[in-house]
Amino acid sequence: MLIGPVAIATVFTQSQFDEYARLSGDDNPIHVDPHFASQTRFGCTVAHGMFLYSALQAAVAAQAAQPIRLSAQEFMFTAPTYTGDPLILSLHPAGDSIVEEITDSTGTVTLKGKTRLGEPDGREPGPAELVVSPGYKSFEVGMTASRTRSFTKDDVSGFLRLVGDRNPLFAGDTPELPPALLAGMDSCVLGVDLPGRGTSWLKQSFEYHRPVVVPVEVTCRVTITRIRPEKGLINLATTCSVADGTISSGKALVLAIDV
Repeated sequence: MLIGPVAIATVFTQSQFDEYARLSGDDNPIHVDPHFASQTRFGCTVAHGMFLYSALQAAVAAQAAQPIRLSAQEFMFTAPTYTGDPLILSLHPAGDSIVEEITDSTGTVTLKGKTRLGEPDGREPGPAELVVSPGYKSFEVGMTASRTRSFTKDDVSGFLRLVGDRNPLFAGDTPELPPALLAGMDSCVLGVDLPGRGTSWLKQSFEYHRPVVVPVEVTCRVTITRIRPEKGLINLATTCSVADGTISSGKALVLAIDV
């Protein structure tokens, strides 16, 4: 656990965004296509939400005195985080949790988050609750999308090199799958499949139910649970599963104006 508040200065590059897209599969053009991004409300490429999350978890691992596991997380992406912009990553211990922020060069907080440390709860989540809502563009409540991929030791090693994570749980011959790399599957399905390319992630929560070691095959599924067409907002339920059960579940809020 952290002894006290930590502030880390860093700058993220387009090559890091590109490498995270390769590792996660999330090649949403707002992150990797400067021409596409220039025509959106952002004006240029912005960081993947889960790349930012990965950097924060690497910072936690670097400061912790022992291996750490995560039991839950919640994030709000309050402003875009741009390539090449000097940033401050802040960590503040709060009981069994760590409160996190990222601040850009203008003093704007671009991410607010909270990570709860501890063992996963081992439970199976219940079904997603659907809210009767009007459609928006081609989207309807109840629509789903999923992807399945196999994670290998090389995937984990490449991810750790990219973000600088030194958590010993992710090392060795049979490393655990880092939650931040697992969460990249949610990022991929949301940003590529549903709602799809151009999606902007606003909020995400995760509950972790059990750790898994690689190699492992994981299926991520997202389901639209609510639509607010007047604002271009879509709520989704997210799950990641392996052969013997669910390993993470969560809720996402995205902006679909640029889709």
